[in-house]
Amino acid sequence: MLQKFDFTLNQNEHERLFFDSLVGLYLGSDASLAFPHGRIQILLPGQSLKVKADDRLHILLKGVLLHDLGWLSPGCHFTELESELTPKDAPALLWSLDRSAPSLSRQAGRDLRKAIESALDASARALTAATPPDDLPAPETLCNLKHPLIERQAARLLRTTEEATAQAVFKFVQVMPYRFGTWQEYASTTLERGVGMCTTKANLQAALLRACGLEAGFTEIPMEMKVLGNLMPEAWLALMRPVVRHYFGVVKLDGRWHAADSSYTDEAMGIYLEQFAGYDHLLPAHLATGKPYSPTHDYNGVDVFDIPVTEHLNEEMGKKSRFSPMQFEALNTRLDRAQNCWQKWVAPDHPDLQQAEPAQQDTERRA
Repeated sequence: MLQKFDFTLNQNEHERLFFDSLVGLYLGSDASLAFPHGRIQILLPGQSLKVKADDRLHILLKGVLLHDLGWLSPGCHFTELESELTPKDAPALLWSLDRSAPSLSRQAGRDLRKAIESALDASARALTAATPPDDLPAPETLCNLKHPLIERQAARLLRTTEEATAQAVFKFVQVMPYRFGTWQEYASTTLERGVGMCTTKANLQAALLRACGLEAGFTEIPMEMKVLGNLMPEAWLALMRPVVRHYFGVVKLDGRWHAADSSYTDEAMGIYLEQFAGYDHLLPAHLATGKPYSPTHDYNGVDVFDIPVTEHLNEEMGKKSRFSPMQFEALNTRLDRAQNCWQKWVAPDHPDLQQAEPAQQDTERRA
């Protein structure tokens, strides 16, 4: 059974976790209005929860919930499940809302209920777009530089010198929003999506560089979770390994391999800089002959030219992920908010779009 959890002393923390959830992301500025209408509950190890087919919405804020078909991670939401839910190893913190409650049925609450339903619709659209096909392509086919989309884009990026071409390809890939997700996809698919993570963006970068006639490859370096974790909702950190492998592209310029890490947009790097002072020189991202770009090498104090180069990432990109598409979407909320990725899935009358419009118009006028 669920026990009522006294959250009065931790309300700000719980609200922050709600803000980082998938529904919280698409609620936008309405998240602070919606949060008080739900209640915080805790499910202890050994207890179980049977979700009824009613009008309740549940969001897992912290911990892991197991069920017959898998598990739920922080930020995921659900309304009904056929199997019981049980916490794994530690208590699970939930936010639950009765959408038929009088406070949402009265005139004053109807707009908020509409906002909640719109947030659920937006998250469903984003989830559908992020869900990969059932049959994933073979790893050795992923860097498909002969694909018409890759060839056309490479032709647009081709410049009169190798350095200028490498710079154009690097910047084109670097400005694509960084998002965690399925990495076993063609370079052409990443190009169509317009977003990617370190492996898929590196794969696209290598395909474009090679299609332009440049030598390109891949490298890897350890990355501490205390660095990468800044890009994630805080409730996710307990689920992650302390050190992970970071993969990115390299290009040969003037006879030397240059690190060319196009993984992170300047907005994503800005999240890093909130926690680590003294790295302002990493923005804006840049690449030139004799000037490789690898924030991770910089942070680790490693020679940026001392990089092992491999021709492909077939083994790494062929591994199966332990996360579901919804879990990836919940993992991306902080990045999506910083990079405005969420806006494409919300309704045109979303209040945050209306608020942003004057600032966007002013930017366009000044440009």
